[in-house]
This record gives sequence, C-alpha cells and structure tokens, in this order.
Amino acid sequence: MSLQYRRGVLTVMIHHAKGLPMLQGGQEPNTYVKCYLKPDTTKVTKRKTKVVRKTCVPSFMETLEYRMPLEHIQNRLLHVTVWSHDTLQENELLGGFQIDLSKYDLRKELIDWFRLGPMPRN
Repeated sequence: MSLQYRRGVLTVMIHHAKGLPMLQGGQEPNTYVKCYLKPDTTKVTKRKTKVVRKTCVPSFMETLEYRMPLEHIQNRLLHVTVWSHDTLQENELLGGFQIDLSKYDLRKELIDWFRLGPMPRN
C-alpha cells in the first residue's frame, strides 16, 4: 500500500495482498479492500476496491482518494480491512489494520506492507 497527500487530496494506493487464508471448504477468497478515515460516524469516508476473484494473493492496483484539508486528515486513523465477497452469504472479514496518520509526513510518499490482524466488523 502507498499513501501521499498532494494538492488537497490524500491518495491511498492499494497494491497487493499476500498470504490470505483459504475460506472454509478450501475455496480461495474473492477479496476486496475497504478503507475509512476514523472517526467517521456517518461512513462518508468509506472507500472500496473492486473484487479480485479466487486468489490468496490478489493484486488490486486501485487508487482511493480523500479530498479534505491536510489538517483534518492528520487527526485521523486510516482504517483498512480486507474482506471476502460472497453473493449468497455475509461477506467474511479476513483482517485489517489501522494507520495513525498523525505519525507520518503525508507530503512524502509512504510505501509499505502492513500485516493484517483481527479487527472489529464495521
């Protein structure tokens, strides 16, 4: 994943995931990534990637954008979750992480891998 703030826009580039778990029944997940800038009680900052079908090593290569002043973004947490999409049942949360945006100079590009851990469903 990479992050950068330029010209009034925080750009979140979702690159890849690796080592995702198989689903019950031995199927590979149909994955997508969901992001929020927390706190966000109205879900106005919700952004999602497209679904990448049947793989434990998806490549998303999608850009999610947040148009807001840097001062507002620096007081937020970027909440990132990875899900398996299921048309017949509830989508399954595979894991996630949070990034405290106040700890980074967002005017410089941050590129890194982030380890998925247990997260609340929201």
